[in-house]
Amino acid sequence: MPVQKNRRLRGVILTAQGWDRFQTAKVQAEFSENGGDRFTLEELGERMNLSLSTIVKVLGCTEPVDKQSLQWAFRAFNLELSKSDYARPKSALDESEEHSAAHPSQVVPEQSQLDWGGGAIDTALFCGRTEELGQLKRWVLAEQCRLVLLLGIGGIGKSTLTAKFVQQIQPEFEVVVWRSLQNAPPLNEWLESVLPVLLRERGEDIALPNSLNGKLLKLMESLRTCRCLLILDNVETILSAGQPGQYRGGYEDYGRLFKEIGETSHQSCLLLTSREKPREIVPLEGAERSVRTLRLKGLNPEAGQELFRYRGTFAGTQLEWETLVTHYSGNPLALKMVAAATQELFNGRIAEILSYVQQGLAVFDDIRDLLQRQFDRLSEIEQEMFFWLAINREPLSLSELGGDVITTAFKRRLPDAIQSLLRRSLIEKVEPTLIEREEGLEREEGRFFLQPVVLGYATEQFVQFISNEIATQTPIRLRTHALMKAQAKDYVRVMQQRLILEPIVEQLLLQLGSTQAIEQQLKAMLEKQQRPLQHLRSSTTQLNQLNYVAGNLLNLLIHLQTNLQGWDFSNLTVLQADLRQVNLSRVNFCNAHLATSVFAENLKSLVSLAFSSDGGLLATGDVDG
Repeated sequence: MPVQKNRRLRGVILTAQGWDRFQTAKVQAEFSENGGDRFTLEELGERMNLSLSTIVKVLGCTEPVDKQSLQWAFRAFNLELSKSDYARPKSALDESEEHSAAHPSQVVPEQSQLDWGGGAIDTALFCGRTEELGQLKRWVLAEQCRLVLLLGIGGIGKSTLTAKFVQQIQPEFEVVVWRSLQNAPPLNEWLESVLPVLLRERGEDIALPNSLNGKLLKLMESLRTCRCLLILDNVETILSAGQPGQYRGGYEDYGRLFKEIGETSHQSCLLLTSREKPREIVPLEGAERSVRTLRLKGLNPEAGQELFRYRGTFAGTQLEWETLVTHYSGNPLALKMVAAATQELFNGRIAEILSYVQQGLAVFDDIRDLLQRQFDRLSEIEQEMFFWLAINREPLSLSELGGDVITTAFKRRLPDAIQSLLRRSLIEKVEPTLIEREEGLEREEGRFFLQPVVLGYATEQFVQFISNEIATQTPIRLRTHALMKAQAKDYVRVMQQRLILEPIVEQLLLQLGSTQAIEQQLKAMLEKQQRPLQHLRSSTTQLNQLNYVAGNLLNLLIHLQTNLQGWDFSNLTVLQADLRQVNLSRVNFCNAHLATSVFAENLKSLVSLAFSSDGGLLATGDVDG
């Protein structure tokens, strides 16, 4: 068979070693010179004396640049480029011929398509894991495993390791698609997100079959004809909390997906990250089979120490470092937060935090305890942002967060609060994708989110606070935060109902004893809200009284399936109430401010309207009849 040749690409790209050296130096410079904030592309351009497009290629490690550009990039951070830091790209002609000679049925693609599905995972603070990366490469590339599960507790670094792995092996695949299950999309929705990417790569019509069976057939056909790498992050989200390995109701089809990909012959790979093992994996996996599980453990003391030094200067003996990293089981998320606390409280001295640990004064038995101690040290505005990120469940920009905040003073302090949360490692910043960089589609604002283990903690804390506020009739966060957002995307709103509203009701049932008692408590709170406003008749005045209490109480009543006839919401601000499936007959909204609430249907252009003879009812007729 004749060798299929790709076009010759001139230049070189960074190797994994070169990338790690460059990133380490860049991050250290960002902490020492820029307060921990990342250099913008413009700042990097001035520093390196390179064009923005060249910098994107250097950072992307997939498109070649001339060797001199790499030398300038390295010298900008006081590094010398060595031969082991760069190599010719995989898609260069000589490597293509060599690969094709060894594997005549395969051709290395010129450049694989990489779809991160909303933002690349930041690997700038990646440390250690050389053995784990090598194991994944052997399984996926050399042994061509069809399904690989990366298993580990929260915060252990599953997503970061997977992202690093993707960066290093991307050229081996024609298309790489990363999707997170953090917000638990149904399988049909996931397929509708992934299939168009695969079909475009194959040059096919992206029109999808209507049935789930048809979509699954299309997927398996793509995995056979294309060399694809699919990543499903946070699989534990679709698993049942009470039954290990079992699925939540409505998500059983994912088991069928895993089984079919693991059993059927194809040339692609599905990589999963999860805190739990789905039941289909157990009978399929084995040392000589095409389904494998890699259980991720903590970092060793050397890598843990390196993770600390990304954050600045610390002082400690080798024994102190080993004791500290071992105490936290090498968990990267825990170590990042401990590093922030050590700098803030102990001026970077490892011996002092160890002294606290040994005295039992700051012993963090697990991540939840560590998160609690971090949370207790947050300011009021920092706590408010922490909970808003948990409620929204998706990466948000500063302007989007500002739209949720109702206190003018807090809006002004928002940037400082976000910077503080970043320094404490309680929130993460989304990195723009390579495609966004190349096409100039970088967002003007950064987007921020909570890691899964922190998101779970924040949600539980918020539920506990709200339950206690309702039980004691002392609304605080009930005023400043929405329990759910009527205008959110459908799947986000479903998650807000399942993970916030439902647990609040469960907590209140334990405290108050019955649904009727909860309704009476909510009614009493509603009446308290109205008393100071009895004299108000102008919605203009009410705009200065904005809070989320009435909307939250209404959403809770709807979740309880309460009969709302006769309920009085007059003169109140009713924000983010979802009224699409609710009978509002005889509900009093006189002088209510209903901005951001959603009703069953928007009125179209009106062609007629009339009052009843007693003036009690208003009827309208629109163009839809």
